[in-house]
Amino acid sequence: MYCLNDYPLQSLNSFKVPGYAAHYIRLNRLKNIEDFYTAVDIRKKPLYILGGGSNTLFVSNFPGYILHVQLSGIEIIEETHYKVLIKAAAGVPWHTLVLFCVNKGYGGIENLSLIPGTVGGAPIQNIGAYGIELKDVLDTIEAIALSTGQKIIFKSSACGFGYRTSFFKTKWHNQYLITHITLALHKEKVFSIGYETIQAMLEKMKIKQLSFKAISDAIIAIRKQKLPDPTILGNAGSFFQNPLVPIAHYQWLKEQYPSIIAFKTEDIEQIKISAAWLIETAGFKGLRKGSAGVYGSHALILVNYGGATGKDIISLASQIKKKVKIQFNITLIPEVNMVGGVI
Repeated sequence: MYCLNDYPLQSLNSFKVPGYAAHYIRLNRLKNIEDFYTAVDIRKKPLYILGGGSNTLFVSNFPGYILHVQLSGIEIIEETHYKVLIKAAAGVPWHTLVLFCVNKGYGGIENLSLIPGTVGGAPIQNIGAYGIELKDVLDTIEAIALSTGQKIIFKSSACGFGYRTSFFKTKWHNQYLITHITLALHKEKVFSIGYETIQAMLEKMKIKQLSFKAISDAIIAIRKQKLPDPTILGNAGSFFQNPLVPIAHYQWLKEQYPSIIAFKTEDIEQIKISAAWLIETAGFKGLRKGSAGVYGSHALILVNYGGATGKDIISLASQIKKKVKIQFNITLIPEVNMVGGVI
């Protein structure tokens, strides 16, 4: 096991905020995980499992162990005329896996194109976009129990998936290190293009024949249009979740704000409100506080214009949360993992 002390974290998070880890360990082989379990008592120091750093905000220096998961590899486990099982290691960039699948003609995750982060982080957050969530195609998760070093395989149904959450994020937090996931995809010409933005982009791109790759290309174009490139402008994508509110509360808001943007959910008693609309209506879109700001083209994106610290970002997020609560009586829940701070 190779451990580095006082390791700089700025290049390992997409916000590009500075920070140091007391101990940094790169895990690019399963044996590294076994060595870590044998050598380190995880009860004595804080632990953070890092993937691509695309959903992480370091608010302060980290006093414990950063485990940087970089396991690689994609393999086809089983394939029939209609279905396919794909196994991917936790360190594979998520979009790399999507492109592998669409180029092979495997469907089910094309709507999740260009989502940043790694395969291992995807189930923790139950990533989703344009009507599809990871849980819809996830078969199993392989993980190591950090308390025992034992390998465990979880069926998707056992992982407590919900809107941008799972047991790995809540009651199992830091208990397991995900090493692989297996997806159950399909080859049938079945597509999810219910969103008007997808249909408009397909029309703009003059797509006459639908395919998994055509939909992926359209969603890549949409995301590039709306979202800043983190290699140019530090950000972690959507900072807050779209909040769920009771129907009665939505109707009350609709009377006051006829232009409110909302979405139906599987629960007929709840409506999902656009967090971007709330933040924009509260007056934050394009607002800049020093080197931290709210992206001018999408109010749900907080950005680092260069030189912002984690504390600068979290201070701005706290202001947004407070104003939205006062104006709309809605409590925004962060989607980003804030390491060393809360709002």
